[in-house]
Amino acid sequence: MSSVPLAHREDGPAGAPVVVLGPSLGTTWEMWDDAAAVLAASYRVVRYDTRGHGRSPVPPGPYSIVDLAADVLDLLDSLDVAEFAMVGLSLGGAIAQQLAVTAPDRLRAAVLCCTVPSFGGPQPWAERAATVRGAGMAAIAEATRQRWFTEEFRATRPEVVDRLIETMTGLDPEGYAGCCEALGGFDLSDELGRISIPVRVVAGVADPVAPPAAAEAMADAIPGADLVVVPDTSHLATVAGDSFLRPVSDFLEAQL
Repeated sequence: MSSVPLAHREDGPAGAPVVVLGPSLGTTWEMWDDAAAVLAASYRVVRYDTRGHGRSPVPPGPYSIVDLAADVLDLLDSLDVAEFAMVGLSLGGAIAQQLAVTAPDRLRAAVLCCTVPSFGGPQPWAERAATVRGAGMAAIAEATRQRWFTEEFRATRPEVVDRLIETMTGLDPEGYAGCCEALGGFDLSDELGRISIPVRVVAGVADPVAPPAAAEAMADAIPGADLVVVPDTSHLATVAGDSFLRPVSDFLEAQL
């Protein structure tokens, strides 16, 4: 499949090192608002909507993580970016893993957040894709709410939760389903040892998708990688504020 021109935005100094922020399944570049506000003081920050999401096109499927990684590289080519670091969460982290394996000449460093080298195989993702195609995005809203946020966060910051869930339910079901199928076909478990760039793995302590034990195993498999576990957060760890941002920004400062 040919690549898709991704909707994107840039913040920060034009001549600074480039940091790409890759969003999770079901979100748009706005999930990175807080992080971008901090990182743009030092970096040229590039955010994008994954194909099938937000303002990006929704081409017919099937999609693969290889396709989604090619979209990112083509976006950066269009911006005349030769080298970059990437912070990717969940689906964005899968894309960052793919680039770390296949484009180490472009990717200087990566922070792999709330992600794993295999997301459980095709079956659960085919089922989720069928659900949204048949019943619409609202059919997965409550399950997503439970998965993305801790019970305490849902109780204390309902406005943040509602805003992110509203974004998810407003997505095109076909685009979301295509990215579900991409995750179902993704498995870099046997490739992690090939990664040669600096990597930090960041996990949410209560993440059911990429739990700390799985994150630790991934960090152990990547030469030189380390692991930071963020307290009091689940899968969408960006909402944890400074406890998420500090290990990200400290790592980038050491590498760029």
